[in-house]
Amino acid sequence: MTSKLTEFFSDEEIARVMNGPGSLHRLPGSAFRSQAYHEFEQANWLDRTWLFVGRCSDIPNAGDVKPIPGYPMFLVRGTDSQVRVFHNACRHRGHRLVAEKGERRARLVCPYHKWTYGLDGHLLRAPHFIGPGKHESDAFSPEEHSLLQVRCGVWRDWIFINIDGGAEPLADFVAPLEAKLAFVDFGALKHFLTMTARELPANWKLCLENTMEPYHVPFIHAETAAGQPLAGHYMIVDDPVTGSAIDILGSEYTNRPGGSDLTTLNMSARFLCRLPNLFLTSYAPDVIVDTMILPDSRDPRKSWMEQAWYTTSGREMSDEEIERWRALEHTVIDEDIAVMRGSQEGVESSAVNDGGVLSPAWETCISGLYRHLVSRLSE
Repeated sequence: MTSKLTEFFSDEEIARVMNGPGSLHRLPGSAFRSQAYHEFEQANWLDRTWLFVGRCSDIPNAGDVKPIPGYPMFLVRGTDSQVRVFHNACRHRGHRLVAEKGERRARLVCPYHKWTYGLDGHLLRAPHFIGPGKHESDAFSPEEHSLLQVRCGVWRDWIFINIDGGAEPLADFVAPLEAKLAFVDFGALKHFLTMTARELPANWKLCLENTMEPYHVPFIHAETAAGQPLAGHYMIVDDPVTGSAIDILGSEYTNRPGGSDLTTLNMSARFLCRLPNLFLTSYAPDVIVDTMILPDSRDPRKSWMEQAWYTTSGREMSDEEIERWRALEHTVIDEDIAVMRGSQEGVESSAVNDGGVLSPAWETCISGLYRHLVSRLSE
């Protein structure tokens, strides 16, 4: 495994990212298409920090399971109500255990040879492994072949993994973002909508760029975000938090019911990411949305996106309101996916080997993403 960032990028290319003289820049185009760099980024940054991978509301009951998009792992709720994450591989010959979201399973059963595990990952039975009717012996103990568990943590409704097990406490990790959203009543969160994972035809960093910057809004979301004019946006860059915001006159964060008619996004908002991928959007007066963007751990040209909505007033959303949110966001996401695809196709060109240039007015949040990335990968 390559161990130094300088084996992929020159000192000059790295210096340009770290706010060297002149314009703001990203990493070269190979950062979005190189398999070797993708593996280096995973091993030396993403595996060593906390990644947002799902929600407690995805698996509310004992025996509920859900695969993690882009990673060979799955979430499960145990009979003790604990959330756990396991590698999605049977300890026999590695067959996938969980293919899709499921509810109230009593056991985890491999479909290949029916090896059976408890919800806590312990192997309960390896049918006929030693011979007809012989499931264990002195030479083979089920206790020694439990599923491999991944360190995980929960903050509010959100589930995180730390693959190498060495990251700081989760509470310390989320604290910078929590402070930026101090006006949100996280204690009153009430989930009302999840839009299931979609495969995105682009590197995860390109998708994250598009989600955080407002520069594209008047061009790509001319109708759906007509109520959020570009001139009203401003940047929030305070490592490890980066993003943008807009304040609309008469639209305030109150954590009380009220707000838009949902024909367009016309409310005050914060679009903030605690890097690498805890992205929360707060809409005044009482809605917060998570956007989970996950790399595909195997393919640098593919990523996954899933979103969930909550009120912060504790109110129940009506079916009509939920459907209006769903319809609006479906349109917005479809608009974004089109430009994500185009961005990936573009970075395949050698013309983007310099990383392109970033706006000093509207894309300092993207510059913040890459400064953070370089800092972590240079450690």
